Amino acid sequence: MVKFSFSFLSRRENKILEGVEEHISIVEKTVDHFVALVDAVGSRDAEAARSSFDGVITGERDADEVHRALSTQIAEGAFFGGVREDMLNLLEKIDNIADSAKDASRFLEAEGNLDEFAIAILQSEDMKHFVSHLRDAVYALGTLVASFRTSRREMIGKVHKVEEFEEAADSDKDLLLRHLFSNVSQPNPIMVIQMRDFIFVSDDVADNAEDASDVVLVLLAKGYD
Repeated sequence: MVKFSFSFLSRRENKILEGVEEHISIVEKTVDHFVALVDAVGSRDAEAARSSFDGVITGERDADEVHRALSTQIAEGAFFGGVREDMLNLLEKIDNIADSAKDASRFLEAEGNLDEFAIAILQSEDMKHFVSHLRDAVYALGTLVASFRTSRREMIGKVHKVEEFEEAADSDKDLLLRHLFSNVSQPNPIMVIQMRDFIFVSDDVADNAEDASDVVLVLLAKGYD
């Protein structure tokens, strides 16, 4: 297998890395809007909820555009063959984060349809910790992507930070689901199912961030002795 170093990339390859950093930056902002949406819906602030939802949709669309442009450049040979497929995979995983934020947001789009039980779940400390850890995982990925030209040891440490936040989000998810299904007095099973699905789709934000960090590990394995 041909080895390479991220420290010795061509001008075109460096432009690709700059594009990846732009991509993850857009995705970070998209997740910020998603977190704000959860808070706004939980607070029954319809105006803020609409603004945040629009921010998620716009961010996901912008991320898609950057993803397509970079993928085309890479497929046409802007990144050398040894890691071309891995770079495409990394971009796909990053884009999946924005997709997950959008999909989760759609569960909250018609916030007036949520009952008091659902609002209480959104207002809970467990939910606040959950969405915070989702965002932390994405930002940790952004820090990792921005560190491509640092040492292998430093990058591996940043990969572990993404994993830590993903695991924390998983723990929060379990607490939320336990709370969701232990409330036997909830009279609306459809609302329970909606909130369950919202939690699972939201968790995909951190899962995709971890998947992206796993791709970076593959790139490290190919790029360093």
